[in-house]
Amino acid sequence: MPDAYQEDELYPGDNQTSLVRGQGETEEDLEEHDPAEFQAALSSTDWTVETLVSQMRKGRIDLNPRFQRRNAWVDVRKSRLVESVVLRYPIPQLVLAEQPDSPGNYFVIDGKQRLLSLRQFCADPSVPEDGDFEPLKIRGLEVLTDLNGRTWPEIEVDSPSIAAKFENHTIRTVFISQWRSTDLLLSMFLRLNTGSVTLSPQELRQALKPGPFSDWLDERSIASAGLKRLLNNEQPDRRMVDAELLLRHLSLTCSPIEYRGNLKRFLDDSTGTFNEDWSAWEPELERQLGELEEAILFAYEIFPEEAVCRKWTKDRFERPFNRAIFDIEMLSFADPSVRDAARSYGDELLAEFKTLCSRGRAFPAAITSTTKTLKAYKTRFDAWHTVLRSVTGTTFEKPQTVYWK
Repeated sequence: MPDAYQEDELYPGDNQTSLVRGQGETEEDLEEHDPAEFQAALSSTDWTVETLVSQMRKGRIDLNPRFQRRNAWVDVRKSRLVESVVLRYPIPQLVLAEQPDSPGNYFVIDGKQRLLSLRQFCADPSVPEDGDFEPLKIRGLEVLTDLNGRTWPEIEVDSPSIAAKFENHTIRTVFISQWRSTDLLLSMFLRLNTGSVTLSPQELRQALKPGPFSDWLDERSIASAGLKRLLNNEQPDRRMVDAELLLRHLSLTCSPIEYRGNLKRFLDDSTGTFNEDWSAWEPELERQLGELEEAILFAYEIFPEEAVCRKWTKDRFERPFNRAIFDIEMLSFADPSVRDAARSYGDELLAEFKTLCSRGRAFPAAITSTTKTLKAYKTRFDAWHTVLRSVTGTTFEKPQTVYWK
């Protein structure tokens, strides 16, 4: 059976297995919550491919064309999904969550790549709603080889029986409605074990908190040369790690929300605040993004490539990207005065950083375990603050968004 519908395969050039599971705090570990928040209404039906495409075309299933830029599947995998549908192989279920303020309209929780592949394959240049989708030409099939090189409009005309099999095939679709908490959705899909990669917290945030800032965050993180270099990835990150890192930095430097140890809530609330008053926030966030790009370039100027945002262990820098180190290095180097003072002290700063990672337990723990606590934030920022001052004679302002008391 073609394995077209498995969504856990990385696309060429993607190094995110180690990066997404790297060190430093993530949002994957949920806090304790009121069980009453973890309630929702579930229903399911078998929708035909024709119905799914129609719902997407009408905008009732949100597949904004911007998602194509984070498309994880190459054309051969998309083509094999089409082949699986025509051969009437079972396709794993889709999971849709109803928009809380728009009944009958949904965003995708599980199955985005499958839906996007079907939507792209069925794109018709003569249909106005399909103008943002580049038609898919079938390629790489080993069973239905006659379909190779053909597009959907051609198949509709030349092979109506195959077109009918494709459109009439059903896919089980699960609907979530009346949900009360975004943590319910995250918890539910972190526990799925279907062999596919579930929605990351940042992907979920983008769907649940749309707005001008969320669109800007997506655009700028995709375009950021610095974030691409940090993540060693020339493609838009399919799990939106680039967008999450940019959001972390902007939230720590600008957000009026106070961080008290719940990272997911802090980033959610900051996103909502930036969306609600975007015109007021845009100039400062643009400025902070520019400083972040300068900070990344500066880090690579004074440190070896393998050392930037990585932890030192024994005699080497670890390969996984470290979010906690990203926070302290980029927030400090985003200050032009720190860059000016530290430019000639790269070797000394690196030596002191290695010492921080090698001696004692407090700093290593603050960048690798229990990293979301306020104590961990204080430990790592205070330590790096002290290193910069002792080596360069200057230092940076610790983020005022963190509740330091």
